[in-house]
Amino acid sequence: MIRNWFFPGLLDTGPVCDRLVAVRDGFVNLYVFRAPAGLVCIDAGWRPTRVRHGFALLGLDVRNVAAVFLTHLHWDHARGRDLFTNAQVFVSEHESPSFLGGRRKPAQPLTPVRDGQTLTAAGVDVHAIAAPGHTPGSVAYLVDRRFLFTGDTLGLRHGDAVPFRACFNRDGTALRRSIRKLAALSGIERLLTAHTGSTVDVGTAFRRWRGAGADVPPQERARP
Repeated sequence: MIRNWFFPGLLDTGPVCDRLVAVRDGFVNLYVFRAPAGLVCIDAGWRPTRVRHGFALLGLDVRNVAAVFLTHLHWDHARGRDLFTNAQVFVSEHESPSFLGGRRKPAQPLTPVRDGQTLTAAGVDVHAIAAPGHTPGSVAYLVDRRFLFTGDTLGLRHGDAVPFRACFNRDGTALRRSIRKLAALSGIERLLTAHTGSTVDVGTAFRRWRGAGADVPPQERARP
């Protein structure tokens, strides 16, 4: 009941499609992409024991993760990063380390990425797209030119893309502009969120964000 109310669409640990699996760590999903030369993760979860258990259920080994791309540094997405000891860990150049919390120095250094940068990790292209709003340095990732990972920039509700819960966002106006930016991308085959699952009906998900006034909340739009 609580899961369906607060996190509709949250995925259980298991396959998403042929090259992609989801790992559930409590109320958040991280994703593992099977690249030609290893594994690539989008986000890292927050409880290493649960993440390791999820990998084991899927027959995967955390030691085979070559890269971890963090959408932002909130604890539920980034605290588990040190589990991936053989991976290079990426995060936006504009994200604040203060979001990590605590004083312990991370075992893995964080490699900054910039808006529009394309990196190759384990044989697959990963394109970084700045999507500020939830945090100043939130970033979405387009993997293999087909899979768009949005972190907490947006959620899915009845198939529609909606802004992440307002109480957790630093800048609601910037967030809506980021969603509109993502909606303008072409060729996306699957849209994947951190807390509300995924959809292959990308056109429907972004339909309200592709017209004039799309970055304005519905209640603020002029009525005829």
